[in-house]
Amino acid sequence: MMTKMSKREYLIQLKKKYHESNKKARTQLLNDFCDFTGYHRKYAINLVNNPFKTKWKKKTRKKKYDIAVTSKLLVLWRASNEICGERFQPYIPAILKKLKECGEITVGPKVEEKLFQISLASVKRIIRKTRRRSKIRISTTRPGSILKKHITVRYGRWKETDPGWCEMDTVSHCGMDPSGEYVSSIDLVDIATSWTEQAAIMGKSEKFTLEEIKKIRKRLPFPLRGLDSDNGSEFINWHMHKFCKKNRITFTRGRPYYKNDSAHVEQKNYTAIRQLISYARLDKSKQKDMLNDLYASWRLYLNFFQPSLKLKKVVKNTATGKIQKKYLEAKTPYQRLLEHPKISREQKLRLIWQYQKLNPIKLQEEIREKVARIKKTLQ
Repeated sequence: MMTKMSKREYLIQLKKKYHESNKKARTQLLNDFCDFTGYHRKYAINLVNNPFKTKWKKKTRKKKYDIAVTSKLLVLWRASNEICGERFQPYIPAILKKLKECGEITVGPKVEEKLFQISLASVKRIIRKTRRRSKIRISTTRPGSILKKHITVRYGRWKETDPGWCEMDTVSHCGMDPSGEYVSSIDLVDIATSWTEQAAIMGKSEKFTLEEIKKIRKRLPFPLRGLDSDNGSEFINWHMHKFCKKNRITFTRGRPYYKNDSAHVEQKNYTAIRQLISYARLDKSKQKDMLNDLYASWRLYLNFFQPSLKLKKVVKNTATGKIQKKYLEAKTPYQRLLEHPKISREQKLRLIWQYQKLNPIKLQEEIREKVARIKKTLQ
Protein backbone atom coordinates (compact mmCIF):
# COMPACT_ATOMS: atom_id res chain seq x y z
CA MET A 1 0.00 0.00 0.00
CA MET A 2 1.55 3.29 -1.09
CA THR A 3 1.67 6.25 1.26
CA LYS A 4 0.44 9.73 0.29
CA MET A 5 4.02 10.96 -0.01
CA SER A 6 5.08 8.09 -2.27
CA LYS A 7 1.99 8.61 -4.46
CA ARG A 8 2.83 12.30 -4.80
CA GLU A 9 6.47 11.53 -5.71
CA TYR A 10 5.26 8.97 -8.28
CA LEU A 11 2.91 11.55 -9.77
CA ILE A 12 5.69 14.15 -10.10
CA GLN A 13 7.87 11.70 -12.04
CA LEU A 14 4.89 10.54 -14.11
CA LYS A 15 4.02 14.09 -15.21
CA LYS A 16 7.51 14.64 -16.62
CA LYS A 17 7.31 11.53 -18.83
CA TYR A 18 3.56 11.70 -19.61
CA HIS A 19 3.56 14.99 -21.56
CA GLU A 20 6.69 13.99 -23.54
CA SER A 21 5.37 10.55 -24.64
CA ASN A 22 3.12 9.46 -27.49
CA LYS A 23 -0.42 8.18 -27.10
CA LYS A 24 0.49 4.52 -26.69
CA ALA A 25 3.12 5.28 -24.03
CA ARG A 26 0.67 7.56 -22.17
CA THR A 27 -1.90 4.76 -22.03
CA GLN A 28 0.67 2.40 -20.50
CA LEU A 29 1.86 5.03 -17.99
CA LEU A 30 -1.74 5.67 -16.87
CA ASN A 31 -2.46 1.93 -16.54
CA ASP A 32 0.62 1.47 -14.35
CA PHE A 33 -0.23 4.56 -12.27
CA CYS A 34 -3.78 3.30 -11.59
CA ASP A 35 -2.54 -0.19 -10.71
CA PHE A 36 0.02 1.07 -8.18
CA THR A 37 -2.06 3.82 -6.55
CA GLY A 38 -5.57 2.32 -6.79
CA TYR A 39 -6.95 5.58 -8.26
CA HIS A 40 -9.87 5.63 -10.70
CA ARG A 41 -8.71 6.25 -14.27
CA LYS A 42 -10.67 9.49 -14.68
CA TYR A 43 -9.24 10.81 -11.39
CA ALA A 44 -5.71 9.82 -12.49
CA ILE A 45 -6.15 11.67 -15.84
CA ASN A 46 -7.31 14.76 -13.92
CA LEU A 47 -4.23 14.62 -11.67
CA VAL A 48 -1.84 14.28 -14.58
CA ASN A 49 -3.37 17.04 -16.71
CA ASN A 50 -3.91 19.65 -13.95
CA PRO A 51 -1.25 21.47 -11.91
CA PHE A 52 -0.74 20.65 -8.22
CA LYS A 53 -3.22 22.37 -5.92
CA THR A 54 -1.59 24.70 -3.48
CA LYS A 55 -2.73 24.64 0.14
CA TRP A 56 -5.99 26.54 0.58
CA LYS A 57 -5.51 29.78 2.42
CA LYS A 58 -8.27 31.29 4.48
CA LYS A 59 -9.19 34.76 3.34
CA THR A 60 -8.83 37.19 6.21
CA ARG A 61 -10.56 40.51 6.09
CA LYS A 62 -9.21 43.62 7.69
CA LYS A 63 -10.32 44.07 11.27
CA LYS A 64 -12.99 46.72 11.65
CA TYR A 65 -12.49 47.14 15.38
CA ASP A 66 -8.80 47.72 16.01
CA ILE A 67 -6.98 48.07 19.34
CA ALA A 68 -8.08 51.71 19.65
CA VAL A 69 -11.75 50.64 19.66
CA THR A 70 -11.40 47.48 21.75
CA SER A 71 -9.34 49.22 24.46
CA LYS A 72 -12.00 51.92 24.90
CA LEU A 73 -14.74 49.29 24.79
CA LEU A 74 -13.08 47.39 27.64
CA VAL A 75 -12.83 50.60 29.70
CA LEU A 76 -16.59 51.09 29.29
CA TRP A 77 -17.22 47.42 30.08
CA ARG A 78 -15.20 47.53 33.31
CA ALA A 79 -16.98 50.72 34.32
CA SER A 80 -20.22 48.75 33.85
CA ASN A 81 -19.01 46.04 36.28
CA GLU A 82 -18.14 43.57 33.48
CA ILE A 83 -21.77 42.70 32.74
CA CYS A 84 -22.87 40.35 29.95
CA GLY A 85 -22.92 41.50 26.33
CA GLU A 86 -26.74 41.55 26.10
CA ARG A 87 -26.90 44.12 28.90
CA PHE A 88 -23.77 46.03 27.94
CA GLN A 89 -24.16 46.59 24.17
CA PRO A 90 -27.31 48.82 24.29
CA TYR A 91 -25.85 50.70 27.30
CA ILE A 92 -22.63 51.76 25.50
CA PRO A 93 -23.89 55.26 24.39
CA ALA A 94 -25.10 56.14 27.91
CA ILE A 95 -22.00 55.00 29.82
CA LEU A 96 -19.69 56.58 27.21
CA LYS A 97 -21.46 59.93 27.53
CA LYS A 98 -21.29 59.77 31.34
CA LEU A 99 -17.57 58.90 31.45
CA LYS A 100 -16.80 61.73 29.01
CA GLU A 101 -18.70 64.18 31.23
CA CYS A 102 -16.72 62.96 34.27
CA GLY A 103 -13.42 63.29 32.39
CA GLU A 104 -12.64 59.57 32.79
CA ILE A 105 -12.22 58.81 29.08
CA THR A 106 -11.27 60.59 25.86
CA VAL A 107 -12.51 59.19 22.56
CA GLY A 108 -11.89 60.40 19.01
CA PRO A 109 -14.82 60.88 16.58
CA LYS A 110 -13.95 57.79 14.48
CA VAL A 111 -13.64 55.53 17.53
CA GLU A 112 -16.85 56.92 18.99
CA GLU A 113 -18.70 56.23 15.74
CA LYS A 114 -17.49 52.63 15.76
CA LEU A 115 -18.49 52.18 19.41
CA PHE A 116 -22.03 53.30 18.54
CA GLN A 117 -22.17 50.90 15.56
CA ILE A 118 -20.66 47.81 17.18
CA SER A 119 -22.93 44.76 17.12
CA LEU A 120 -23.81 42.45 19.99
CA ALA A 121 -21.82 39.58 18.44
CA SER A 122 -18.70 41.74 18.22
CA VAL A 123 -19.13 42.94 21.80
CA LYS A 124 -19.50 39.37 23.08
CA ARG A 125 -16.45 38.26 21.12
CA ILE A 126 -14.32 41.06 22.62
CA ILE A 127 -15.46 40.70 26.23
CA ARG A 128 -15.72 36.91 26.20
CA LYS A 129 -14.81 35.48 29.59
CA THR A 130 -15.80 32.79 32.08
CA ARG A 131 -17.73 33.40 35.26
CA ARG A 132 -16.96 31.48 38.39
CA ARG A 133 -19.79 31.05 40.81
CA SER A 134 -19.69 29.48 44.20
CA LYS A 135 -21.84 26.40 44.64
CA ILE A 136 -22.36 26.95 48.39
CA ARG A 137 -26.06 26.78 49.17
CA ILE A 138 -27.31 26.99 52.76
CA SER A 139 -30.94 27.73 53.51
CA THR A 140 -31.56 29.80 56.65
CA THR A 141 -35.25 30.58 56.06
CA ARG A 142 -37.36 29.80 59.12
CA PRO A 143 -41.14 29.45 58.63
CA GLY A 144 -43.33 32.25 59.91
CA SER A 145 -46.19 31.99 62.36
CA ILE A 146 -49.85 31.04 62.02
CA LEU A 147 -50.31 34.59 60.66
CA LYS A 148 -49.68 33.12 57.19
CA LYS A 149 -53.37 32.39 56.72
CA HIS A 150 -54.07 36.16 56.93
CA ILE A 151 -51.58 36.98 54.13
CA THR A 152 -52.53 36.37 50.51
CA VAL A 153 -50.44 33.89 48.53
CA ARG A 154 -49.19 35.32 45.25
CA TYR A 155 -47.54 33.35 42.43
CA GLY A 156 -47.19 33.51 38.67
CA ARG A 157 -46.19 36.50 36.54
CA TRP A 158 -46.60 40.02 37.90
CA LYS A 159 -49.29 42.01 36.08
CA GLU A 160 -48.51 45.34 37.76
CA THR A 161 -46.59 47.74 35.51
CA ASP A 162 -46.32 50.73 37.89
CA PRO A 163 -43.26 51.30 40.11
CA GLY A 164 -43.75 50.45 43.79
CA TRP A 165 -44.61 46.74 43.62
CA CYS A 166 -41.61 45.00 45.16
CA GLU A 167 -40.28 41.60 46.13
CA MET A 168 -38.04 41.25 49.19
CA ASP A 169 -35.80 38.58 50.64
CA THR A 170 -32.96 38.13 53.14
CA VAL A 171 -29.44 36.90 52.36
CA SER A 172 -27.58 35.30 55.26
CA HIS A 173 -23.88 35.96 55.84
CA CYS A 174 -23.30 32.87 57.97
CA GLY A 175 -20.57 31.22 55.91
CA MET A 176 -20.74 27.45 56.33
CA ASP A 177 -22.04 27.67 59.91
CA PRO A 178 -25.68 28.81 60.34
CA SER A 179 -25.49 28.61 64.14
CA GLY A 180 -25.42 31.65 66.41
CA GLU A 181 -26.08 35.26 65.49
CA TYR A 182 -24.77 36.68 62.23
CA VAL A 183 -25.41 39.54 59.81
CA SER A 184 -28.17 39.28 57.22
CA SER A 185 -28.87 41.53 54.23
CA ILE A 186 -32.34 42.61 53.17
CA ASP A 187 -32.69 42.69 49.39
CA LEU A 188 -35.63 44.54 47.81
CA VAL A 189 -36.32 44.85 44.07
CA ASP A 190 -39.01 46.79 42.22
CA ILE A 191 -40.73 44.69 39.54
CA ALA A 192 -41.43 47.45 36.98
CA THR A 193 -38.04 49.21 36.97
CA SER A 194 -35.63 46.71 38.64
CA TRP A 195 -34.68 49.40 41.19
CA THR A 196 -32.95 47.61 44.08
CA GLU A 197 -32.23 48.46 47.70
CA GLN A 198 -30.08 46.63 50.25
CA ALA A 199 -29.70 46.95 54.02
CA ALA A 200 -27.79 44.94 56.64
CA ILE A 201 -29.23 43.82 59.99
CA MET A 202 -27.89 41.75 62.87
CA GLY A 203 -29.70 38.43 62.95
CA LYS A 204 -33.23 38.20 61.57
CA SER A 205 -35.09 40.16 64.18
CA GLU A 206 -38.65 41.22 63.32
CA LYS A 207 -37.98 44.65 64.83
CA PHE A 208 -34.69 45.31 62.99
CA THR A 209 -36.13 44.04 59.71
CA LEU A 210 -39.10 46.42 59.92
CA GLU A 211 -36.84 49.35 60.85
CA GLU A 212 -34.74 48.82 57.71
CA ILE A 213 -37.84 48.40 55.53
CA LYS A 214 -39.04 51.80 56.79
CA LYS A 215 -35.66 53.37 55.89
CA ILE A 216 -35.75 51.77 52.44
CA ARG A 217 -39.29 53.08 51.91
CA LYS A 218 -38.07 56.65 52.51
CA ARG A 219 -35.17 56.21 50.05
CA LEU A 220 -37.32 54.88 47.20
CA PRO A 221 -37.91 57.40 44.37
CA PHE A 222 -41.53 56.22 44.13
CA PRO A 223 -44.30 55.33 46.63
CA LEU A 224 -44.21 51.78 48.00
CA ARG A 225 -47.43 50.07 46.88
CA GLY A 226 -46.85 46.38 47.51
CA LEU A 227 -44.45 43.96 49.21
CA ASP A 228 -44.06 40.28 48.41
CA SER A 229 -41.83 38.01 50.50
CA ASP A 230 -41.08 34.35 51.22
CA ASN A 231 -42.40 32.64 54.35
CA GLY A 232 -39.50 33.61 56.63
CA SER A 233 -40.41 34.71 60.15
CA GLU A 234 -38.52 38.01 59.67
CA PHE A 235 -41.32 39.04 57.25
CA ILE A 236 -44.34 36.98 58.27
CA ASN A 237 -45.07 38.60 61.62
CA TRP A 238 -47.60 40.96 63.19
CA HIS A 239 -45.22 43.96 63.11
CA MET A 240 -44.87 43.79 59.32
CA HIS A 241 -48.56 42.98 58.86
CA LYS A 242 -49.67 46.05 60.89
CA PHE A 243 -47.15 48.32 59.18
CA CYS A 244 -48.41 47.36 55.71
CA LYS A 245 -52.05 47.64 56.73
CA LYS A 246 -51.51 51.07 58.30
CA ASN A 247 -49.68 52.46 55.26
CA ARG A 248 -51.99 50.79 52.70
CA ILE A 249 -49.26 48.59 51.32
CA THR A 250 -50.40 45.31 49.76
CA PHE A 251 -48.58 42.50 51.58
CA THR A 252 -48.38 39.07 49.90
CA ARG A 253 -46.20 35.96 50.20
CA GLY A 254 -45.03 33.12 47.97
CA ARG A 255 -45.74 29.43 48.40
CA PRO A 256 -43.44 27.50 50.76
CA TYR A 257 -40.55 25.74 48.95
CA TYR A 258 -41.32 27.52 45.63
CA LYS A 259 -38.41 29.90 45.07
CA ASN A 260 -39.62 30.86 41.60
CA ASP A 261 -42.55 32.66 43.20
CA SER A 262 -39.97 35.32 44.11
CA ALA A 263 -37.83 34.93 41.01
CA HIS A 264 -37.06 38.65 40.58
CA VAL A 265 -35.42 39.08 43.98
CA GLU A 266 -33.87 35.59 44.01
CA GLN A 267 -31.85 36.36 40.88
CA LYS A 268 -30.77 39.69 42.39
CA ASN A 269 -29.47 37.99 45.55
CA TYR A 270 -26.34 36.98 43.66
CA THR A 271 -25.75 40.00 41.43
CA ALA A 272 -26.59 42.57 44.12
CA ILE A 273 -25.11 40.89 47.24
CA ARG A 274 -23.22 37.59 46.80
CA GLN A 275 -21.18 38.91 43.89
CA LEU A 276 -20.11 41.80 46.10
CA ILE A 277 -19.10 40.11 49.37
CA SER A 278 -19.24 36.39 48.54
CA TYR A 279 -20.21 33.78 51.18
CA ALA A 280 -17.99 34.85 54.10
CA ARG A 281 -19.34 34.77 57.66
CA LEU A 282 -20.07 38.21 59.15
CA ASP A 283 -21.08 38.08 62.82
CA LYS A 284 -19.81 41.35 64.31
CA SER A 285 -21.73 44.56 64.89
CA LYS A 286 -19.03 46.67 63.21
CA GLN A 287 -19.25 44.44 60.12
CA LYS A 288 -22.95 45.21 59.92
CA ASP A 289 -22.23 48.97 60.02
CA MET A 290 -19.49 48.60 57.41
CA LEU A 291 -21.85 46.64 55.17
CA ASN A 292 -24.51 49.36 55.38
CA ASP A 293 -21.83 51.93 54.50
CA LEU A 294 -20.92 49.78 51.49
CA TYR A 295 -24.56 49.53 50.40
CA ALA A 296 -24.83 53.36 50.45
CA SER A 297 -22.40 53.48 47.50
CA TRP A 298 -23.45 50.18 45.95
CA ARG A 299 -27.13 51.10 45.59
CA LEU A 300 -26.19 54.22 43.60
CA TYR A 301 -23.96 52.25 41.26
CA LEU A 302 -26.54 49.47 40.75
CA ASN A 303 -29.51 51.74 40.10
CA PHE A 304 -27.83 54.40 37.99
CA PHE A 305 -25.14 52.47 36.09
CA GLN A 306 -26.17 48.80 35.87
CA PRO A 307 -28.50 47.96 32.96
CA SER A 308 -30.70 44.90 33.24
CA LEU A 309 -32.90 42.88 30.88
CA LYS A 310 -36.66 42.56 31.25
CA LEU A 311 -38.73 39.79 29.70
CA LYS A 312 -40.96 40.98 26.86
CA LYS A 313 -42.77 37.75 25.97
CA VAL A 314 -42.44 33.98 25.85
CA VAL A 315 -43.03 32.29 22.49
CA LYS A 316 -43.72 28.56 22.37
CA ASN A 317 -43.16 26.55 19.21
CA THR A 318 -46.12 24.15 19.09
CA ALA A 319 -44.32 21.85 16.65
CA THR A 320 -41.16 21.30 18.71
CA GLY A 321 -42.44 22.28 22.17
CA LYS A 322 -39.44 24.60 22.65
CA ILE A 323 -39.85 27.92 24.44
CA GLN A 324 -38.10 31.07 23.25
CA LYS A 325 -37.82 34.11 25.52
CA LYS A 326 -37.69 37.58 24.01
CA TYR A 327 -36.36 40.52 26.03
CA LEU A 328 -36.71 44.28 25.92
CA GLU A 329 -33.61 46.41 25.36
CA ALA A 330 -31.35 46.50 28.43
CA LYS A 331 -31.77 49.69 30.50
CA THR A 332 -30.81 50.90 33.96
CA PRO A 333 -33.49 51.38 36.64
CA TYR A 334 -32.75 55.12 36.41
CA GLN A 335 -33.53 55.14 32.66
CA ARG A 336 -36.77 53.22 33.20
CA LEU A 337 -37.91 55.69 35.87
CA LEU A 338 -37.27 58.67 33.57
CA GLU A 339 -39.37 57.02 30.84
CA HIS A 340 -42.25 55.94 33.11
CA PRO A 341 -45.36 58.16 32.88
CA LYS A 342 -46.36 57.53 36.53
CA ILE A 343 -43.21 59.18 37.93
CA SER A 344 -43.76 62.88 38.67
CA ARG A 345 -41.75 65.60 36.94
CA GLU A 346 -40.31 66.76 40.27
CA GLN A 347 -39.05 63.26 41.06
CA LYS A 348 -37.51 62.91 37.59
CA LEU A 349 -35.68 66.24 38.01
CA ARG A 350 -34.43 65.05 41.39
CA LEU A 351 -33.11 61.84 39.82
CA ILE A 352 -31.41 63.75 36.97
CA TRP A 353 -29.77 66.09 39.48
CA GLN A 354 -28.50 63.12 41.48
CA TYR A 355 -27.26 61.33 38.33
CA GLN A 356 -25.28 64.38 37.19
CA LYS A 357 -23.32 64.39 40.47
CA LEU A 358 -22.29 60.72 40.21
CA ASN A 359 -19.11 59.32 38.66
CA PRO A 360 -19.21 55.53 38.01
CA ILE A 361 -15.40 55.18 38.15
CA LYS A 362 -15.22 56.98 41.52
CA LEU A 363 -18.11 54.86 42.82
CA GLN A 364 -16.27 51.70 41.78
CA GLU A 365 -13.18 52.86 43.67
CA GLU A 366 -15.27 53.59 46.78
CA ILE A 367 -16.92 50.19 46.59
CA ARG A 368 -13.58 48.37 46.21
CA GLU A 369 -12.13 50.24 49.20
CA LYS A 370 -15.13 49.43 51.40
CA VAL A 371 -15.11 45.76 50.36
CA ALA A 372 -11.39 45.59 51.18
CA ARG A 373 -12.09 47.01 54.68
CA ILE A 374 -14.72 44.35 55.31
CA LYS A 375 -12.35 41.59 54.13
CA LYS A 376 -9.69 42.80 56.59
CA THR A 377 -12.09 42.10 59.47
CA LEU A 378 -12.26 38.45 58.37
CA GLN A 379 -8.54 37.85 58.92
